[in-house]
Amino acid sequence: MAFATTAWWSHDTAATHPSLASSELPPLIPVRDFYADMRAEWAYHSSHDGRYLAWRATRKTKQVVLVKDRTTDREVMRLRDVDYYFWNPHTAALLIGRKGRLWQIDPAKPDEDNWRDVTPRGFSSWSIQNKPSDADDLVVIASQDRNPAFADLYTTDQQGGNKTLLIKNQGQTLGWVLAKNLTPMLRFDRIKENKTQLLVNRDSGWQPLIDIAPSDTFYVLEASPSAEFALAISARGRNTAALVRLDLTDGSEQVLHKQADENLAEIINFDLYDGKIDMVIPQVGDVTPVGFTKAGKKLATLIAKQGQHVSIDRLRWAGNGDFVTATLSVDAQSYSYHIFDLNLGTDTKISDFYFKTKHTDALVPTETVQITARDGMKLNALLLRPKGVDGAAPMVLEVHGGPARQVKWEYHHFRQFLVNRGYAVLAVNFRGSSGLGKIYQAAGYGEYGRKMQDDLVDATLWAIDQGIADPKAIAINGRSYGGYASAMGLVRDPDLFKAGIIEHAMLDVAYQSQYPPHSWGLYLGQWERYFGDINSPGDMEKMHQRSPINLVAQMQAAALMVAGKRDPVVGFEQTERFITKAKDLGKNIDSLIFENEGHGIDKWQSKIRHARRVEDFLAEHLGGRSGNWDWIEPIAAYLDK
Repeated sequence: MAFATTAWWSHDTAATHPSLASSELPPLIPVRDFYADMRAEWAYHSSHDGRYLAWRATRKTKQVVLVKDRTTDREVMRLRDVDYYFWNPHTAALLIGRKGRLWQIDPAKPDEDNWRDVTPRGFSSWSIQNKPSDADDLVVIASQDRNPAFADLYTTDQQGGNKTLLIKNQGQTLGWVLAKNLTPMLRFDRIKENKTQLLVNRDSGWQPLIDIAPSDTFYVLEASPSAEFALAISARGRNTAALVRLDLTDGSEQVLHKQADENLAEIINFDLYDGKIDMVIPQVGDVTPVGFTKAGKKLATLIAKQGQHVSIDRLRWAGNGDFVTATLSVDAQSYSYHIFDLNLGTDTKISDFYFKTKHTDALVPTETVQITARDGMKLNALLLRPKGVDGAAPMVLEVHGGPARQVKWEYHHFRQFLVNRGYAVLAVNFRGSSGLGKIYQAAGYGEYGRKMQDDLVDATLWAIDQGIADPKAIAINGRSYGGYASAMGLVRDPDLFKAGIIEHAMLDVAYQSQYPPHSWGLYLGQWERYFGDINSPGDMEKMHQRSPINLVAQMQAAALMVAGKRDPVVGFEQTERFITKAKDLGKNIDSLIFENEGHGIDKWQSKIRHARRVEDFLAEHLGGRSGNWDWIEPIAAYLDK
């Protein structure tokens, strides 16, 4: 009887939406395959000499870090409860973070009795800022122990001892650029009107070089040892952020590389002190890497050999970059893992993501589309369509967070989850998104709940007009600012969206602006450009008028609220207040609250609960299919205690 009951409850629930019910859909992929695959392995990282390989894996329901000796192809370590890990830049030693401590492990002597505790001592909060290239080099530590709004710099030896103050922050400095000998060369200060000033350390002391406007992307990658120039990513005087050579005598810039309509995303810089950048990767549209040095060109060539469209999810290396591990997604359809030997110019495929090998035929491509907003602005977006569906399908509109973030062309696990359930997914770079230039981003300043929201509506109407989306079966979903926009979609445009999934959301703009996290201390200027100044009565009035918490009465669609009680960015109390108000008004509202999650969902057990609730919620309101009860759920619940 127990077996029969389990079999019945685990039976898939068929789609009820007409387009899906009449289509031949691919097999429904169980939730456990998405978020609790016991054979999943990922996040590979090579030691500096290429001998050892470390990666994450799932073994007996627990996440572990495995280490293999590539010369013998044998596993030499299996480590549990690892928060993070990286290789020593100059020796084949693995460093792991575990329960607030930092341990150094020799893979040739893996017994725990041989581990060395190299935790920087004398700190409550700390983060390592450099990669010592020699055994005698000091470690630079940034710590906000003295004040949570900004960091001081300290040094320790590589065993974590001999704490010494290197630079005391006077309260206005965002960061420093150090020479190899740790002499401070450049300094970024926050000055009046939210501007940033770059100063150069000369014989006569710190001298201002340039002022950086709030709207300008600008950060230094490295400075030449002679302090003649710095290599930087800069949007000063141009719409998009380019790779430039900054003259440290007069502040002039020479453009070394730029993209026409987007910022550069990732910079590959194997040696922080050689005055060269090895490779750059664009941000949103064309993701083809561009190499500059011999090593960078080799790496770009090896990646390009994988296919015409390759998303680079992760590149990691230790030491000088002779061995690079890469997580790649050809045609944005799940991952393959590689190790590149840049001396020999070889590519060794480590493995495919197990999910990919098992479900390749069910995955769908990610399309890039352009949508014209009502005022003529061109919006860049990504579209995924359910496989085997003819006619308009139910659709989920995805809203990214930030709002100074962006969606980029890449493999996306949750989108594929939704598509497999029968939904089209449209992810929009609305105005105000970053990565597409200053004009695109600045067009969103002050437009939260207005033109930024209009863009989401216009994108939805475009999908309806194109025959992609069924106008009677559209949901909106987002996290953080995306949660704000999802809630606004339900209260501002109640006839357009039939359901909303509102996650870790800012729901009271005035409250969020008045009580931001302490860590935002020197970065509030960006927030004010989008949402206004709490000292301005006019801005505060707009915050109240455009806050979903004050517009709950207008909500007609069903809502699923998702939040973590340990959210340090958007306090859980905002979600709690919204739920209470909605229930008092008799609204159709459900909630999924995690006791031990913060501003997002990290644990696989939580991801199982989230995916199951989402698929049932959308099946009820949009008519997609659901895997129903999954036998992994009680296991996840038990392990989450």
